[in-house]
Amino acid sequence: MSDVFVSVSLSISIPIKAPSVLGEDPSSIEAHVNVLNSQYQKMQPDFRIVRDRMQQTFAWRQKEIADGMTVEDTVKKYPFLRTPTGLCDELERIHPATGNLCQRFNEGFKCIVPKVLQLAQRKCPLFQFYLETKEEALTEDLPDIDFRAALIFLPYIFKENIDRFITLGETDLDSPYPTIQLTDRDWKMAFARRAPNILKVDHIELFRNSGIDEGIISAFCTYFVFNLAYPRHLKNTLMFLQRYIAKIVVDGDQPLPITVTRQINLLY
Repeated sequence: MSDVFVSVSLSISIPIKAPSVLGEDPSSIEAHVNVLNSQYQKMQPDFRIVRDRMQQTFAWRQKEIADGMTVEDTVKKYPFLRTPTGLCDELERIHPATGNLCQRFNEGFKCIVPKVLQLAQRKCPLFQFYLETKEEALTEDLPDIDFRAALIFLPYIFKENIDRFITLGETDLDSPYPTIQLTDRDWKMAFARRAPNILKVDHIELFRNSGIDEGIISAFCTYFVFNLAYPRHLKNTLMFLQRYIAKIVVDGDQPLPITVTRQINLLY
């Protein structure tokens, strides 16, 4: 899409008022942003101040992103969007009815974990790595391993795969969409308690996580926070997470294809 510039010659001088959004203007936004950046530099930020200033700048930030502000520029200006908590908080501002997203995500997904694992057994080429991880794990770690495995296997239920979503090693995928790079080159580590990974969006490193579940939930948030369309190769999985797990309703959402709803019916 190209920008169109129109030049207009006026014979009189008209004072231009700086735009405002919900009582904020460029000057007040700059002041809020300075506070946020100052807090981000601290070892222990005051999250009461952070949430207040993120709320004050929210409508302005939404307009900036809608007007085409890049991911790189957005996270430079609002650095707390480079944190898992910051992303979840922002999604909750966008869709307040979601409530506590992480809690809803965990509770909503836990109930389908057994079915996902059952259905993925014959579809997922990574299933053997999961079984080997369980054999070597402590009993108290098994529920968390099952949860992570189900998150990783979910796309296979919808006849999608994770090749362009999760990768082994710090190899940059040629994709502007959210991607998770496991820093370890062993898939078994993805199911284990600690699986260091990097979340990237539009080739920009947002942050590093210690668990694949946190990485996947954060990646889901970025689609809403940065106003990104779902990629074709993961669309059905993301629509399921949006509607059935996070229970987020977006204007203009189309009915899911019958082939997708059939798979969803197998999960419940």
